[in-house]
Amino acid sequence: MTMIRRSSSLPSRVAGALLATGLALLASCTFDLNYDKYAIVYGISDYPPAGPSSGDLAVADADAQAMRDLLAEQGFQVIPYTHTDAEATYTQLAADGDTIAAVATLDDLFVFYFSGHGGQAVSGTGGGTENTPETDAKEEYIALHDRDLTDDQLADLVRTIPCARKVIILDACFSGGFISNSLEADAIPPDYSQRPKGIFGTLGDAIYLYANFQDYGSDIPPGEALVIAASGEQDYAYETDDNGVMTGFLLESATKADYNFDGYITVSESYFYIYRNINKYFNRLYGPSGDAFFPHVSGGPVDYILFTK
Repeated sequence: MTMIRRSSSLPSRVAGALLATGLALLASCTFDLNYDKYAIVYGISDYPPAGPSSGDLAVADADAQAMRDLLAEQGFQVIPYTHTDAEATYTQLAADGDTIAAVATLDDLFVFYFSGHGGQAVSGTGGGTENTPETDAKEEYIALHDRDLTDDQLADLVRTIPCARKVIILDACFSGGFISNSLEADAIPPDYSQRPKGIFGTLGDAIYLYANFQDYGSDIPPGEALVIAASGEQDYAYETDDNGVMTGFLLESATKADYNFDGYITVSESYFYIYRNINKYFNRLYGPSGDAFFPHVSGGPVDYILFTK
């Protein structure tokens, strides 16, 4: 069953710098940016009534167009690989992936961005790879215009791209289920007292996953790509009249998330900006009504530059 992102209105955002507490960043780093950058950008607002996912969204196509423009400004080869609404099909995505896989190299950067419906398959109909600790054993998917694309199918597509640097950004319900790492970061600190393993078992998992880049299932492990997801594995994501809530802050992060003032915005910096502002401007207002949500990001000992100021 496809879960629909709900629309809400947000107040004006307060401008100003935020202190990046909780981020371990190196202010004096220099980076070699002599590589090519590729991006596939899909956004779907207009879904077919008889399709696998029905119910239109307000601004998912506009999200994709805004991301296309931003990434193009950032030097990404993105224009040929941006598709919205009826063009955003499974066949087109496979073709875009094949085209980039044929020209990209190990040194390059690849970004996949999606804005649209997300959902979960019924338990027992495809969640066999969902064996991470505390999973709900369901198969998450994003809804393309003609068919659903599961987390495992997206993982397979990502593996065909030869780039060492890969970033997946999903503004959809249940998108946290695309992260094949039970220790992904989100806004809710773990309650160690309630975990069967206790704190030492959980830390043992952290060492095993992060140091060895191992993967419990066949979703998208941090060794394959870093993932920013709008919501958790069992949570909704939301949109305003202007953007998906996550996408709005993602776009802002390109100029406002340089917490260490080095001129670069990494995946971690962008995520932290998104999380802080969703919690401050959306959850503060809509949390009491049950609409609070928290973005997730896959963890690991690597970080990639997403934007340059």
